[in-house]
Amino acid sequence: MLYPPASYFDGLRLDRGARVRATYLLLALGLSAAGCTRAQYRVAADRETYPIITERITAPSYDIGRTIIDPAPTSRLYDPFDPDHPPKPPDDPAAAGYMARPNGMKGARGWLRDGAIDSLEPPAWQQSLGLDEKGVLKLDADRAVEIALNNSREYQTVLEGVYLSALSLTLNRFEFDLHWFGRNATTFTHFGSSSSPIESNTLTSDSDLGFTRTLAAGGQLLVDFANNIVLEYNGVDKSQVRSTLAINFIQPLLRHAGRAVRMEALTQAERDVLYVVRGFARFRKQFWSDIAVQQGGYLDILLLVQTIRNNKSNLKEQERNNNLYTELFRGGRASVVETDQVFQNYQSSRLSVIDSESSLETALDRYKLRLGLPPRIPVELDETFLAKFIVTDPKLEKQRDDLETFQRDRLKELGQVPPVKDLLKSFARLREFAALAPKALEMAVGDVDKWGAQLALPPRAGADPGQRERAKAMHESLKKQIPEIADELKKLRGKIDQHAGGVAEDTRKLAWEALTDDVQKLMGQFDTIITMQTQARVFLIELPEVADREADAFAIARENRLDLQNRLAIVTDAWRQVRIAANALMSDLNVIAQAEIGTDKDHDRPFNFAAEASRYAVGLRFDGPLNRMAERNAYRASLITYQRAKRAYLELSDQIEQQVRQDFRQLNRLRISFEISQLQLLSAARQFENARLTLLGPREKRTANDSTTLNLLQALNSLLTARNQLVSNYINFEQQRVQLLLDLEMLHLDPRGFPVHADPRPPLPATDVPAAKS
Repeated sequence: MLYPPASYFDGLRLDRGARVRATYLLLALGLSAAGCTRAQYRVAADRETYPIITERITAPSYDIGRTIIDPAPTSRLYDPFDPDHPPKPPDDPAAAGYMARPNGMKGARGWLRDGAIDSLEPPAWQQSLGLDEKGVLKLDADRAVEIALNNSREYQTVLEGVYLSALSLTLNRFEFDLHWFGRNATTFTHFGSSSSPIESNTLTSDSDLGFTRTLAAGGQLLVDFANNIVLEYNGVDKSQVRSTLAINFIQPLLRHAGRAVRMEALTQAERDVLYVVRGFARFRKQFWSDIAVQQGGYLDILLLVQTIRNNKSNLKEQERNNNLYTELFRGGRASVVETDQVFQNYQSSRLSVIDSESSLETALDRYKLRLGLPPRIPVELDETFLAKFIVTDPKLEKQRDDLETFQRDRLKELGQVPPVKDLLKSFARLREFAALAPKALEMAVGDVDKWGAQLALPPRAGADPGQRERAKAMHESLKKQIPEIADELKKLRGKIDQHAGGVAEDTRKLAWEALTDDVQKLMGQFDTIITMQTQARVFLIELPEVADREADAFAIARENRLDLQNRLAIVTDAWRQVRIAANALMSDLNVIAQAEIGTDKDHDRPFNFAAEASRYAVGLRFDGPLNRMAERNAYRASLITYQRAKRAYLELSDQIEQQVRQDFRQLNRLRISFEISQLQLLSAARQFENARLTLLGPREKRTANDSTTLNLLQALNSLLTARNQLVSNYINFEQQRVQLLLDLEMLHLDPRGFPVHADPRPPLPATDVPAAKS
C-alpha cells in the first residue's frame, strides 16, 4: 500500500466526532487483520474434530483406542519442536540451490527464522525401546505390537486419515452456522497542490459488517450493514457518513428445496466419518493380527526360527553319520559310494542351515520395517512359544550323543584291539552310560503319563473318534514297553558287568567284540527311550479349540462385520442420491425478499435511518426445466449407482460367507494335516532308529548291495520334513483360527490394541529355550 507524505495531513482539521470514528475504524481494521495465531487455529481444529471421532464410538466393536494423532514422546515419529513454527528440516543439497536462487533470482529470506535441524528423527528415541547393555531389543509378540502401535508409519497414516475425515466434517457443519464477515477499505486521495485553489484532500472509509446464514430447508439469508465515511479538507472541513442495512432472503420452493436436498452434503459427511471410524476399528484388529500372528508376523518369524532348529538338528545327525561312515570306511565296513552319499547329504544340510538363517535375517529386516524400526537394530526373540516343539529332552539327546561318540572311538580300534587296561577303562565308562539309562527312562515315562492324563480328558467337540482310539492304542503300547525296557536295561547292566569281569590278555578280542555289542544294545535302548519320549511329547501338542460352529458363524459375521455394516449404509447413501438427482430435474421457483434501509443523506449520523432512503421488495423467480440434459444423465446414473450398491452389498455378504466357510474348511484340513504330521514324525523317527541299529549291527548281516545307507538318509530327510511340517501346520492353524475371528468380527481389542479375551490354551511347559538373535 502507498502512503501519503506526512505534510498532506498538516492542515487537515477534523471535528472531534469524525476523529473518534476514524480512530475506532482503524483500530477495528488492525485487530481483524491480525487474526488468531497459528496455535489457536490448530487447537480450535482439534477441539472440534476429536469429539466428532469420539461420538462415533457408539459400540464396543467401534473402539479405535488412541484418537489423538500426535505421536507419543517415546515414538520415533514424535516431533519435539513447536508444531506451528517447525524448524527448517535438512534439505537435499542440489534442490537447496533452487530454493536459494529460483530462476537465478535472489530467493526469500527468513527461512531459518525458526531454526534448523539436521535430522528428521527425534533425538535419543531409541532409549524408549529399552535396549539391553549390548544394544539388543528383546522382542516377544506383545512387545512387537506395542512398538508397532507406537512407531508404525502405516498405523499413524491411517489414524490421521480418520482425523482428516472428521476435520472435513467440521466444514460441512460450519456451512449451517452464522458466517460473520467484516470488511474495510480506507483510501486517502490528494488532488492538486497547496498553492492551487482546487486542492482536495479526502479520506474515505467503506466498512461492511454482517452475516450470512444457510437454512436447513434451502433458504439463504444475508444481512449486511454498510457504512461509508468521507472526511474532506478543501480549506473548509467537511465530513459525510452514510449507512445502509441490507437484508436479502431467498427460499427455493421446488428445485434445491427441502432438508433432504440442502442437508445432503452434511448428512453424507456425518455418515462418512462413521464409516471411517468403523473401517479403522477393523484395520486396528487386522494390524494386531498382522504383527502378532498372521503371515509375515511374529509367528511366521518363529516358524523360521524353528526351521533353523530343525535344520541344525538334521545337520547334527548328518555330521554324526558322516563321522560314523568315515570310521566305518576305514574299518572296511562301508563302501566309498556309501561314504560319498553320506558326505553329500551332510554338505546339503550345511547349505540348508545357511539358507534358512539368511531367510530369517531377511524376514526380520522386513518385520522391523513393519514395526517402524530401522533394520540395523538387533533383536532377540522370545521363543517360549516354540517350547512345545522340543520333542526330545536336550539332556537325553546329549547322553545319546556321548554314547555314540564313545562307540565311534571303539570302532577306530577295529584294526587293532586295545590292551586290557584300556578295555577295562572302556567298560567302566560304559557302566556310567548304563547307569544313566534308568533316569532317562524315568523322564520318558513322565511324558507318557502326561499324555495319558490328556487322553483321559473329554474329547473336544468334533474330534475324530478313530484318531483318538489310535492315540489310546499307542499309549497303551508304550505303557506295556516300559517294564520290558526296564528289564532289558537291568539285564544289559548285568551283561556289561559279566563281560568286564572276563577281560584278560587272551580274551581281548572277544572282550572288545562284547564291548561294542553292549554299546550297540545300550544305544538301541537309548533310541527306544528317545522314541518313546518323542511319541509322547508329539501327542502332547494340541491345537487350540475353535468354539464357533459353521452353522452359526455366518449369522455372527453378518451381524458383526464392520465392513458389511458400512456397505449396507452405502446402499442407503446411493438410494438418497436418487431423490437428490430427481430434485435437480424440477423447475426453479424461488421466493425472494429484499430490504435496503438507508440513512438520511442530510444527516451525519450512521444510524439515522429514514424511510425515504429505504427500499423493500418481495417476489417470485421462475426458471422452467427446458434444459436438463446434464441433470437427466445424472439422474439416470444415480439409478444405476443404486443398483450397483445393492449388488456390491450382496457380493460382500456372499464373499464373507465364502470366507467363513473357507476358514472352517482350512481349519479342518490343517487339523487333519497336523494329526498326520504327528504320525509321520513318529514313523520317520522309528525308521531312523531302525536304520541306525542296522548300520551299527554286525557286518556279516549286511549284503554288499543292501539299502541301509539309503534308508538312513531317507529316514533323516523324512524326519526333517515331518518336523518342519508339524510346526508349520500348528502355526498355520493358529493363523487360520485368528483369521476366522477376524472374518467373524469376534476379535476384540482393548484400548491399548491387544485382545481382551485371554488365550484359552493351556500354559506352555516351563522349558528353557535359547533365544535367537539378529
